[in-house]
Amino acid sequence: MLDDGVGVSTAVREILEETGIRVEGGDLVDLGSVYPSPGACDEEVGLYACEKYVTEEELERVKDRLGGLSDELITVRLVRVCDLWRQTSDMKALAAFADESTDRVLEGLVLDTTCVVATAKTFKALADQCQDLSTRTRLTQHPSNLPRALCAVLQRTLNDLRQLSSSESSRADDIFLLIQTLRCMGNLSADNNDARAQLLEHGGVASIGSVLGIAEAQSEPLLTRAAFGAALNVALDHAECSKALLAAGALHPHLQVLGTGVPSDVWPIVCMSLDNLCEHDDAAAQFEGHSDYAASVVRTLSLLSRRADGDQLARGAMRTLVWVLCETVEKSAPVRRQLCSPSAVLAIFDLLDFYLSLPEPKEEDDDDSTPAPAPALPNRPIRQSAANRYADAVTQAIVGVSGEDEALAALFPSQPLTSRLVSILTSNEAGSPRADAMAAAAALCLGNLARTDDHCTRLVAEHSAVVTTLIHEWLIPRSVNVRTRHAASGLLKNLCLPPANRPSLAAMGLVAAAAASVKSAVVPIQANCIGILRHLANGSPEPDTVLEMVNVALADALSVVKETDVDAIRCEATRLIATIAKRVYLTEGNRVARDVIDNSEFDLVTPLVRLVMLDGVRHPLLRQESLVALTVLATQPRHVGGILRLLVKENSAPLAKPPTTDAITEVEQNGFAEVLANLITNGADTPFPQAALQAKSLVTQLATSSATESDEGVSVLRTMLIPLLS
Repeated sequence: MLDDGVGVSTAVREILEETGIRVEGGDLVDLGSVYPSPGACDEEVGLYACEKYVTEEELERVKDRLGGLSDELITVRLVRVCDLWRQTSDMKALAAFADESTDRVLEGLVLDTTCVVATAKTFKALADQCQDLSTRTRLTQHPSNLPRALCAVLQRTLNDLRQLSSSESSRADDIFLLIQTLRCMGNLSADNNDARAQLLEHGGVASIGSVLGIAEAQSEPLLTRAAFGAALNVALDHAECSKALLAAGALHPHLQVLGTGVPSDVWPIVCMSLDNLCEHDDAAAQFEGHSDYAASVVRTLSLLSRRADGDQLARGAMRTLVWVLCETVEKSAPVRRQLCSPSAVLAIFDLLDFYLSLPEPKEEDDDDSTPAPAPALPNRPIRQSAANRYADAVTQAIVGVSGEDEALAALFPSQPLTSRLVSILTSNEAGSPRADAMAAAAALCLGNLARTDDHCTRLVAEHSAVVTTLIHEWLIPRSVNVRTRHAASGLLKNLCLPPANRPSLAAMGLVAAAAASVKSAVVPIQANCIGILRHLANGSPEPDTVLEMVNVALADALSVVKETDVDAIRCEATRLIATIAKRVYLTEGNRVARDVIDNSEFDLVTPLVRLVMLDGVRHPLLRQESLVALTVLATQPRHVGGILRLLVKENSAPLAKPPTTDAITEVEQNGFAEVLANLITNGADTPFPQAALQAKSLVTQLATSSATESDEGVSVLRTMLIPLLS
């Protein structure tokens, strides 16, 4: 230590004064400097090392010599370098010793089992130095092989701790050594793949995984922090180390410690380490093999959510765990099935409510004078804050869990869960972002659970208030949250599947509500609403239902078929038109609806012919449905002329858009009559021969119509199609 002045010359003088040994400036190696009391004073101590050959006589002369000035009371002692760490607790000496003499003492540290505390102090000094990247690199590449020594000491100390016969003081010393060894391993491996490779090679990574599982790692905060910090630094973005930790059983201690009373400042370390491990493919298999793992994450999130108000550390831990949960649920069906319990799903809904209840963070450049944003327009999603993004992830977890087949039996009968979903959907807070998002999740969950006729029938019969709210609050276009409307429309579409539900749903006003979105700009909502109307028109609907559908939905459906460039929407809308046509003209009780169509300018024929030509090759079932509807329309004088007109190639060929496959190209080059002729001639050999029979039925019906030679298309019918019937 330098009393005054700095530099090599002062160090040379001090060595002579205090030891009587004369050295030259060139003999000294600069080891840098340390601050003995950072925060208290700015004293900086320079460190030097010197190797010098001396005779035995010279050593005897300086041994026990009183050196330094008269008031310093310095006694010179001779100590072997490899034993220095046993002889002193002086930080300056240990720091210099750890930096310069690592290769000469590490072997002693590994072999010596008696000086536990001194070994721990040495590793503490090394750990502090390893906070510097250049030092980490130098120590990793040093011939002393620090990683191997750390692995050996860690394994030996871990074995000592497992000896139940050891005394309390001995165990305390072992824990102290374990902490410093883990700190050194963690600091050494930070952003240092060479160190990680060596630790992996010598079994140190697996030993870290073993340490995580001992009781002390759950109950001693300093050891908890050191162990999980080492696991994080060793395995961060390193697949092989992550795999070794998982193989050593590190996943369960991560989940276990989060549920204990560890200090909250440890949570972020544990959560980041857990998140890193769960990115490895092997983690999913461990979640799948232990039924309590996923439930443990849910329980921990519930615990943290109760502490997260004002606690940024808890909130940060929650963010990490949410992604762990959601990514695992997304990747693994067995994990989703593990969470198919009412208590787990209710806890996930609580978590969703927590994130939706958080205030939206204010942007840094926000100003109180900034005008408020314009309200969201219908059919537009709400603006998403950071909290909403986490809420979206939680919602996807709810959808994933409730979508499993096991959920049908495990969740639907649950009174607490059903009551919670009903409460969410009938809340009087409709219109607020939180209520909308909660309703979307509840509707998605119920939609997944309402996948059987029995569940759908029970839901309509036992919870009519919920269904009414879905129709009149969540489906209507004035709802600002598109996702909520999408979820509500999907659930209502499921509820329409059982024939027993359809009269009740129509009586609740579903026809008008769905018809309002037939021309929606949001394709999923549009598809669901068209599907709702088609289901309601199937079977034996009441005449009033058919009439309402003709009055409020048919015109929009015809417009959609003509204007949309989305194949799925065009096909679904055409199926709706075909279904309405069959109901109107095949059921005597629908005479009023028939009169409305006959007295209007509705063209039901063109969209049906277009589907046969454009989509028939790709969708033979839809072609069959359209041919049936055309056959029905062919019985009506109001529509016969339209069908005959399209038998003329020049009239029907333009209905086919530019083709996307060779098959469609062939269709486009032909007219409607050519398509019918091909079906009659070759359709019996296709995978869907019913279309050939239906094409014959259509031609037969047209042949019996009252059309005359002057009607456009009659000559095509008589010369091309009728001869094929024989």
